[in-house]
Amino acid sequence: MKTIAVIAAPGFEEIELNAPVDILRRLGHRVLVAGLKSLVIQGAHEVSLQTDTTMNQIDPEQIDALVLPGGQGSWVLRDTPEVIDLIQKTYAKGKLVAAICAAPIALAKAGIIAGKNVTAYPAGPVYEDLKDSIIHKDKMVVQDGTIITGMAPAAALEFGFAIAANLSAPEAVADERKAMCMPD
Repeated sequence: MKTIAVIAAPGFEEIELNAPVDILRRLGHRVLVAGLKSLVIQGAHEVSLQTDTTMNQIDPEQIDALVLPGGQGSWVLRDTPEVIDLIQKTYAKGKLVAAICAAPIALAKAGIIAGKNVTAYPAGPVYEDLKDSIIHKDKMVVQDGTIITGMAPAAALEFGFAIAANLSAPEAVADERKAMCMPD
């Protein structure tokens, strides 16, 4: 069982947080959903989420992966020094760092994706932040080393399974994909 931290900032995209959390918990992992500064966070579509903890309680030494959902909260993540520090420390330890939609902008600010293959939400402001990366506009999920990026809400399930594939036994991931009726 691995421990995964998922950071929720106000305005997070609900499906991009919930799909990976659901998949990882189905596979038996310990997933800590951490509110940026409080235990209740409101998403982009007015869905409130009761988190497990707050971000300041996440220790990069105690987690195996860090996940950043996108949405309007992506700019909050990017502009929060504690988030950037957590990204850098997690990545420096060789642990998995994943971001979807606009959230890869926080990875860019952390300085961990220059020259790396990524995907992200197809919008000018997002691409501008990622200009030092190799952007794959035609792929829903891209992995480069210990970094996984997802394009948009439509990629949420595949993004979750890509994270799971790095943390779980291949047979367990294949079985869960089948149980969830995911296409091959």
